[in-house]
Amino acid sequence: FDRLPRGMKLTAAGEIVLASVRRAQRDYEQALAQVEALRTLKRGHISLGVPHASAEVLMPRVMRSMLADYPGISFDVRTGNGEALLRAVAGGEVDIAFCLQRMAPPGVEQIRAWPQQLGAVVAPDHPLAQRTAKLRLRDCLAHPLVLPAPDMELRAMVDRIASRDRQLLKPTVQTTSVAMMRTLAADAGLLGLLVQENVFQDVAAGRLRWLPLADAEAQSATGLYQRVGQRAAVATGVFVQFLDRAFNEWLTLQ
Repeated sequence: FDRLPRGMKLTAAGEIVLASVRRAQRDYEQALAQVEALRTLKRGHISLGVPHASAEVLMPRVMRSMLADYPGISFDVRTGNGEALLRAVAGGEVDIAFCLQRMAPPGVEQIRAWPQQLGAVVAPDHPLAQRTAKLRLRDCLAHPLVLPAPDMELRAMVDRIASRDRQLLKPTVQTTSVAMMRTLAADAGLLGLLVQENVFQDVAAGRLRWLPLADAEAQSATGLYQRVGQRAAVATGVFVQFLDRAFNEWLTLQ
């Protein structure tokens, strides 16, 4: 303080300290409010974009678990490929998007990421099903393949590995349907190439085996994206917690 004839006045340093204390107090009060909102979350809405394959198994399971604890939450879910979903985020059509990691368009940022691994998907009686040695893409090419269609992100991962090894891909079936890939692997003896998220339910049921590829390019991640500067709603924060739980509990299955 500066002492004046009629009292005291904050110095410049005092003004800085006071502003900092006020910001800290606001942050503390906001944190308490958010904690209370989490504890008593009764209403909330999540506008979400996801790939078709994630909408088939993973997201319904996450939503079912979340709704069991927070029945007042509502969801608006759009499906599409990763590029379309990030455009929807940028355009304000959805609040968040969950898709394989990629360069975000202007105005969109990644806020979370979960590791994803590409692997071979085969029936339990397939010749590779009991393999214990490291598996690479070149080991799979001697078997009939069912691959993602050329315009899919998963196919881009496969193509990068094949290009590096100068391998020619000759799939028996190409499809945009992950469900078809699983069915053909389980019932027709074909070898598919998918990430764990796509197959964990069938692996847990013993219907399929998933064998991770040791190729370096087989490593990827799924990201969660939102508009730059957007403040996540409390319901969205809870949703991320349930996604974390899903990856921790289900995607460790092999």
